[in-house]
Amino acid sequence: MKLLVVTSAYPYPGHEFAGIFNERCVAALQEHCEHVEVLTPRPYVPPLLTRLSTVPRWKDYAMQPPHERRQGVSIHRPAYVQLPGFLSAWCMDRGRFWGCRRQAHRRHEQIGFDAIVSFDIRSGALAWRLARDFGIPASGWAFGSDLRVRAGSASAQVVCQALQRLDLVFYQSHELRHLAAQLLHVPSDSLCVDTHIVLPHGIPEPPVLPREDLRHSVRSAWGLGDDQVAAVGIGRMSRDKGLFELMDAISLATAQNPRITGICVGSKPAFDDTATIQRTLQERPNLAEHLKLLPACAPDQVWEYLCAADIFVFPSHNEGMPNALLEAMAMGVPALAFAIPPVQEIEAGSSALAVVPPFDTARFAEELLRLASSQVERVVMGEKGKAQIFERFMLHKNIAKAFVQIEKMVANHHTLR
Repeated sequence: MKLLVVTSAYPYPGHEFAGIFNERCVAALQEHCEHVEVLTPRPYVPPLLTRLSTVPRWKDYAMQPPHERRQGVSIHRPAYVQLPGFLSAWCMDRGRFWGCRRQAHRRHEQIGFDAIVSFDIRSGALAWRLARDFGIPASGWAFGSDLRVRAGSASAQVVCQALQRLDLVFYQSHELRHLAAQLLHVPSDSLCVDTHIVLPHGIPEPPVLPREDLRHSVRSAWGLGDDQVAAVGIGRMSRDKGLFELMDAISLATAQNPRITGICVGSKPAFDDTATIQRTLQERPNLAEHLKLLPACAPDQVWEYLCAADIFVFPSHNEGMPNALLEAMAMGVPALAFAIPPVQEIEAGSSALAVVPPFDTARFAEELLRLASSQVERVVMGEKGKAQIFERFMLHKNIAKAFVQIEKMVANHHTLR
């Protein structure tokens, strides 16, 4: 089978972890396919704007190469015009389509794709339009923020149209399937179980690492002693990822146990709330002594950081399926998170991680103190979490399941023609 993957984010030189999970999914699909290519539209940036703009985001867009090969996969980045305000939804839908259509047609004429797979439902708008042009089926994967759109808005209309036009939709969680039904104004149980499937793409198996050596070297670089408890969080530093709630919880916990140190990895000031968080720490020097902000790291380095963690903290309150949490649990790191729907799906009554009500920083601090005080409990929870992830959330296993459904979609399309 020959697949065209359409996505809005994919790694590129200068930003190697942008859309890294999309790249991992593509690598897993390669094991089942004869040929895979990626189409990831980029906003057009006039050369003069690149030179004069002080906005890092525009310079970042300009750095993206129009074409490259990564891990044996051709990556195409045609430019489209991105306009702000009320026209942004049009750009996300028809603007991307017209910007990509010519190049996509050339690739289809040369390769002869059997189907299109979109990674996020907003990219599904481009996927179904191209599929209609090519006369092939299209599927899409709902990741999270792509379905969190205001009902009745122009963006919601684009998303609803994609949900209706795609031949097959995968959802990272049951919550996302429910959100899709709400946007479509239908009961969840009315969505066809054969074409609206809950299937998280999962994470790759952790690498084999010299864990004790890495634990010592990483913690030494962080300035941590053996007796300190490292509460590590990895991810984008933004308000909806719960960084401000985490700061409050760390402050409460360290007032009772100063051995706890929070380590937040993922700072990218041009794209997140790092500056606001830093100002908050300057205003709260006692908290600053117990909380370190570290830059976003390369994907492979995440595993090394997890070797140094005693507890993984995940205060996010806006997720589709939290891959960072899955990775930590797969490494056997005991985890503490707010009980948002996808986290509850992971926990599933297994006690594989500690959960507290969303936004309850006092309870978060209490659980953090409890875990910090008992290494035995941390080990037991870590092993339970690891078993849960290896059973249900492994990338190669779940992508193989998805590929079976994609094959059925293609076969049904040929039958109906």
